[in-house]
Amino acid sequence: MTIKERITKTIEQWFLLEPLFFAVWTTHELRIEPTIQNIRVGDGKIEYNPTFIEALDDKTLYQVLQFEVMRIILKHPYSRRKENHAIAYVASSVTVQEYLQTPLNFPNAQQIFQTNEYNNKYFEFYYYELLEQMDESMGQSNDSASTESGSGEQPQNNGGGKDQSDASEQEQQSSSGDKTNPIDQYTDSEQSGMENTEHWDSNEYYSNQINDKIESTLANNSWGTVPSRVRELILATLKPKLNYREILRSFRASIISVNRVLTRMKPSRRYGFLYMGSRRDFCTKLLFAVDVSGSVGSHDVKKAFSIINQLFKYGIEAVDVLQFDADIKGKPLSLKKAKSKVQVIGRGGTDFQPIIEYIDKKKDYDGLIIFTDGWAPVPIAPKNQRTKILWLFNNEGNYLNMKDKLRPIGRSAFLKEA
Repeated sequence: MTIKERITKTIEQWFLLEPLFFAVWTTHELRIEPTIQNIRVGDGKIEYNPTFIEALDDKTLYQVLQFEVMRIILKHPYSRRKENHAIAYVASSVTVQEYLQTPLNFPNAQQIFQTNEYNNKYFEFYYYELLEQMDESMGQSNDSASTESGSGEQPQNNGGGKDQSDASEQEQQSSSGDKTNPIDQYTDSEQSGMENTEHWDSNEYYSNQINDKIESTLANNSWGTVPSRVRELILATLKPKLNYREILRSFRASIISVNRVLTRMKPSRRYGFLYMGSRRDFCTKLLFAVDVSGSVGSHDVKKAFSIINQLFKYGIEAVDVLQFDADIKGKPLSLKKAKSKVQVIGRGGTDFQPIIEYIDKKKDYDGLIIFTDGWAPVPIAPKNQRTKILWLFNNEGNYLNMKDKLRPIGRSAFLKEA
């Protein structure tokens, strides 16, 4: 039996057992690629090294192919391109491993983060958490190097320089593991991360093809043996990205301004281009509260201010911005245009109540957007019924955890990566 026939035989098992896996697999072209180490997906292709496949027994081959098709279903290869390929590979692998729980050597979230709090999260969540870890590790390493160089101590030479050098080299080889086992190479981000994510980039065509297969599976209830928690993760990928216009419209029944602006870019409804037409701009007064507590990473805080900058593209003339953790930090910053740099203050615990009390005092806001990770007690609902509240979560996992608890206080949404 040829290698391609082995793969085909494995995939044919999915036709009845795992219809979604089979359907999504058929959207991609299977190709031999001897220049890569193992197997990779992306750009509408599933590429493999024949030597790698040949080294796998049938059971392991099944697990590897299942792992890769799940990456496709979750659209990891078709999300916005990540700058750090190795970390993207780890984040993707941890996500898939959390839900499939395969015997493959991919680490789970508890092994990576040493806590149960990060179990069953999402690709983007793991990616940015791992970036945070890397930044912190590099900072500590630089601090340590500075301390050592400043101590004035010189390394001693006891005449055993060559032996010490050989011992150090052996130690480095031992610590790296010198992974030559095909599965060890496949699961090691340092050896496979760059190569296996080479074609990962935003691709609407393939994302839509995958979505069609998921929607068909949902309509026909043909999930096979896919557990319910994995179905939830798959269905979550169908949810739309943040819709700024919809968010703005949710705050008032009508947010069209009484300020009528004449423009020749739009024809008059009655007289066409003979007379100037008119447009009416948004005049919604917004308060945007940013959670700057210690549990919210700096990448998420940057995303919050990126959202604020996006609002100006949709006709909003001004946004008041408050930072908060366990209390409100400083006075509101009134922005009338996009700002590239904002000083972040806070990084303590989290309490939503001060923000709720603030809009009870300042009742002239049409809407309050609270950007948060949701890690705080549910506050008492505001007395102010005029100001509509939107809870905007940094990722879908926190959204799912808190949306029902916060429903009496306002609508909820989450920020989805492009």
